[in-house]
Amino acid sequence: MKLNYSKAKYMVLGCFLSIQLSAHAGSRASPDFVLAADRIFSEADSPDKPALAVALLQDGKVIYEKAFGSVNLEYKIPATVDTKFQVDALAWEFIAFATLMLEEQGKIKLNDDIRKYLPELPDFGERMTIEHLLQSTDGLHGYKVLKALAGWEMRGAEQHKAILQLIQHQKKLNFKPGSAFSPGGDTRLILLAKIVEVASGLPFDAYCKTHIFSPLGMRNTLFVYDSAVSLENTAAPYRNDGKGAYKQDHGGGNAAGPSNLYTSIKDIALWRSNMSSHAVFKKSLLDKLNFPIRLDSGKIIKDISSISTYGQQHAGKERGIPKIYQMGNFGGYASSIFHFPEQKITAVTLSSGLAYNGSYGMRAAAILLESQFTEPEKIDYNNITRVEPNPGEFQKYVGNYWSPSRAIATKIHIKNDHLHYTRTEGSEGRELIYLGNARFQMKIEGDDEYIVQFVDQGVGTDMHFSMAGSDPVVFESYQPAAYAEHELAQFSGVFYASEIDASFVFDVSQGMLVANNMRTGTINFKPVSADLFSGNKDFMAGIKFNRGDNDEITGFHVMVDEVRYLEFTKMRVAAERRLPL
Repeated sequence: MKLNYSKAKYMVLGCFLSIQLSAHAGSRASPDFVLAADRIFSEADSPDKPALAVALLQDGKVIYEKAFGSVNLEYKIPATVDTKFQVDALAWEFIAFATLMLEEQGKIKLNDDIRKYLPELPDFGERMTIEHLLQSTDGLHGYKVLKALAGWEMRGAEQHKAILQLIQHQKKLNFKPGSAFSPGGDTRLILLAKIVEVASGLPFDAYCKTHIFSPLGMRNTLFVYDSAVSLENTAAPYRNDGKGAYKQDHGGGNAAGPSNLYTSIKDIALWRSNMSSHAVFKKSLLDKLNFPIRLDSGKIIKDISSISTYGQQHAGKERGIPKIYQMGNFGGYASSIFHFPEQKITAVTLSSGLAYNGSYGMRAAAILLESQFTEPEKIDYNNITRVEPNPGEFQKYVGNYWSPSRAIATKIHIKNDHLHYTRTEGSEGRELIYLGNARFQMKIEGDDEYIVQFVDQGVGTDMHFSMAGSDPVVFESYQPAAYAEHELAQFSGVFYASEIDASFVFDVSQGMLVANNMRTGTINFKPVSADLFSGNKDFMAGIKFNRGDNDEITGFHVMVDEVRYLEFTKMRVAAERRLPL
């Protein structure tokens, strides 16, 4: 992505902006609220800070809209409410809305098989519908993990087509469509955008511009497919190096076109305002964005942090009151939106120099919500009634636990007569307060209620981890495996996956199993249980080795949420040819 920075042009623009300060600030709130909100954002109000923009809406009307910091730190040009930011996951709502618009127009049906529009996709022997894509219950491999495994860096205007080619080679679904939920599923978004193109006869970006952005007056909003496109008035993305210096960070490659949305705080505020006024789009259509997602069985999905609505946002609570939110992060860009439907208050924050910016919008919204919160800002654990355990009761929960769906290993141990939960070997972890009946509450800063429930499965104990009434993340107990260096050698070799045309060389280095690929680098693995290993990179966070009739290693399969059961086969090659591919 080329951000158009001309020193001469920015010097002229800077003079113009210094005269017309109203170009980057606006407010219809009470003076007291404005003063309180300005204090929150004062730390970002410096020409030496990357851009940050915020909008607060109440009853569908913008009451506070301002921009702070600089579009580019070299030229110190102030950001405005028209400055563009890349908004990552906030783009998903528009993909969903474009899909629902076509359904309302009668051009598609949500229960249509996706191969009606995308016949080039494999026939997996299972019916996969548009609704499965909207609900992340499709079972397709996630393209970001596939890209990482393959070591592909897709650039240019056609990179989303390469993603479709990846899926065309998929041999096995993660699960039967509609039977399970994938928190990290992302291929579905690319396919939904492609279905919009096929059904409408327009490129996806042109469809959104013509039917969504232009009618609302969103003049600074566009999907960017081509990394060579030059964008005006766009904040440069920065990352703090931890020592106070900012360096540009454009992310590890370019986002795929249908999820590569640039917009301004003013435009996002126009979109959110229309969701209350229904001035352009029908209420019945907008209401569908908040429909809960479900499995085919009818069970409503309540994931601990991922999407829970058709609008690709998460429905949860903040200090006891309902909220719907989404957060994005790409390179130095961060975005967040928090909507409180009962109070009709929305906070949106866009930034170009933070890993997370949600605290700004939430703190500003809290000024308006303070009298309506039903729970304190932080849980007072002294007010929670502790149950005294029976002698030795805690000991039966001590051990190691593994989540097959999330590829996460955890450990439960006793310290000072209390159970503790940890994900980092050697750390003291989080204390668990016993509530009785094998149920515990985790002590953690903030207002979120984390519950750990142990479930006796007869052949072992499972641990269910949930937050604020979410569906539990299930961890299975396991006996840790320990391999001597000579025992790890059995996992050495070259392993190849035909689906993605990629191979890894596994070897033993300094007593640790490592995998190398020239394009993806080195992954270090620790044993979890027999033949199961956890990697230090997300795309290989879990792998399980396969054995043949003679107990020899024949391959392994990847075990992460987005890509389950992707098979790598052990190749028979001469030792001198075992080089990273």
